[in-house]
Amino acid sequence: GEASEFVQGKRLALGQGILGWVTQHGEPLLVPDTFSDPRYFSDFDAQSGFQARSILCVPLLVKGQPIGAIEAINKEKGTFDEEDLRLLTRMAVPAATAIENARLFTQSQQEIKERKRAEAALEAERAQLARRVEERTLDLRTANAELARAARMKDEFLASVSHELRTPLNAVLGISEALQEEVFGEMNEKQLGSLRSIEESGRHLLSLINDILDLSKVEAGKLELELMPTSIEAVCQASLRMVKQNAHKKRLKINTSHDSLVTTVVADERRVKQVLVNLLSNAVKFTPDGGEIGIDVVGDEEAKAVLITVWDDGIGIAEEDLAQLFRPFVQLDSGLAREYAGTGLGLSLVQRMMELHGGSIAVQSEVGKGSRFTVSFPWQGTDATIDQLFEYDLYENSSFMTGLRSVTIVEDSSVPLAKLKQYFKTHGVFVRTFGEGAAALASILAQPPDLVVLTMPLSDDPHWDLLATIQEIKQSEAGLLMVTSTLDEKEAAMVAGADGCLLEPFTQAQIHRMLQEIMEKRNSTVHEDEDTAVSQPLILLAEDNETNINTFSSYLLAKGFQLILARNGVEAVAKAKADKPDLILMDIQMPLMNGLEAIVKIRQDVDTAVNCIPIIAVTALAMPGDNEACFEAGADAYLSKPVRLHHLVETIKTHLAVAQQREATLV
Repeated sequence: GEASEFVQGKRLALGQGILGWVTQHGEPLLVPDTFSDPRYFSDFDAQSGFQARSILCVPLLVKGQPIGAIEAINKEKGTFDEEDLRLLTRMAVPAATAIENARLFTQSQQEIKERKRAEAALEAERAQLARRVEERTLDLRTANAELARAARMKDEFLASVSHELRTPLNAVLGISEALQEEVFGEMNEKQLGSLRSIEESGRHLLSLINDILDLSKVEAGKLELELMPTSIEAVCQASLRMVKQNAHKKRLKINTSHDSLVTTVVADERRVKQVLVNLLSNAVKFTPDGGEIGIDVVGDEEAKAVLITVWDDGIGIAEEDLAQLFRPFVQLDSGLAREYAGTGLGLSLVQRMMELHGGSIAVQSEVGKGSRFTVSFPWQGTDATIDQLFEYDLYENSSFMTGLRSVTIVEDSSVPLAKLKQYFKTHGVFVRTFGEGAAALASILAQPPDLVVLTMPLSDDPHWDLLATIQEIKQSEAGLLMVTSTLDEKEAAMVAGADGCLLEPFTQAQIHRMLQEIMEKRNSTVHEDEDTAVSQPLILLAEDNETNINTFSSYLLAKGFQLILARNGVEAVAKAKADKPDLILMDIQMPLMNGLEAIVKIRQDVDTAVNCIPIIAVTALAMPGDNEACFEAGADAYLSKPVRLHHLVETIKTHLAVAQQREATLV
């Protein structure tokens, strides 16, 4: 029998048999007798038991291309004719379309499955990556938290160490200073010599503490420079004065050389001095008695640098030791029998300070012949104007501005004072401007400012009426700055009683210097008169350390101040309200309520007699941000322990004078 299922799924090669030929050529074929057609392939017939004698076969075409064929077979020869061929050809068109659509559908379904598999795999990979990112983020957060915790613990440790070391140092240095000033009675020369030794040792210990704190600030990126135009010659001379005594003890010759073209660089003056004193101290330390040390200053305009070289003809440094010279805590002479004292922090700190300034340090040395340390500071060159230098940092250290809070400017239209007004606004000074003399004079007399600025035009100008009232303005205790256009006018202004005079055109640096002269003159005048104004000012001392209490109180009482004491922040607030002292000295680390909270409470009091009391923060904390925190709380000044007692008294007098002036203005 016939076994048609045998041929199901069987495939012919392209061109094999009638079906393969039609598919290959894309042409219909009518075979009346298979036995006489060589293209006939009989294997399938033999295997299925069906012997085909006549065949009708047409191609299945899609867009003109064969995708297969339809074949009709019969056991009898000559069964099919041309009509059958046309009919089968018509049937082939929808069949081909259906097959193609089915193929496309199957293909699209397969593609969809593949895409879904790919999307699922991608989603799984994304989920895995998300898990990894989350795990990594968690690890990083944990690591960052640990680093932050470690940094915080380090800061807290350094702050604690600073406080614990500075607090007793404050007593040691304060008492020795008071005894040397003989505020408790006369001292003989031997006693004074011993006190000087105590103070010198205390200052040395303080410098070591400061070096450690400075290095930790630099490494933590928390040390900020206070950049401003700095006189190179002045800072070099000041640094030399710091080491001259020790140099003279060793009979060292001190040499100096200064390039006349080099006057000013933009730098942090205190840090420059710290660098030079460190290098000069090493030069003195490592130079034998009778030797020479020196400091040379050279300007290199091509390299835009100022080179300061500190040299000596001392013991020198071996070449193999130069590489480790600037590493912290490294000492080339570190054995138990070492000859030279020190911590090994100095040069490391010098290098970090120079890097912060955008400069560098280099060293040349030879054993037995001495050393040359050269620090290089960025320099604007001789063509840079002072005003250009001041673009870096506009007088942030202008301590002389204390007491200058309001200014009245009377300007003539021909003398624009925009630069002067901008200067005052930069410093937060309130500026009132008038263009007419009579109105200005009325305002000045009704509400005297801290400073009056007058322009001085030609003699036939109506503003000369205002010039005639200079003495009346002076009686209001306001400072007087005149702005003139000629030297004759400047001389006339000074004769008339002006505190200072600016000659047009002027620079910001000249403004800076002139105001410094006026305000320092006024502050010193106030200090001279303050003993009669306030015979015994009442000071509230908020301090919990008994040694510091004894040190401060004994010195201040000897200087003519009255004292009341608070041992914590709560007491300080209560006594400020009850006793209304003339000034408060506020420690920061105190029990029950710290000094910062106490300052805020006092400043928030509704009574102006309380909230306007001058407050000086006196603290052993010396970490980055401590002074800013005090000022933000409302302190008027910040002093870091150990405090030089005479400087403390001067600061007290300055702020008492400012408070008196403010009260007089309000009356």
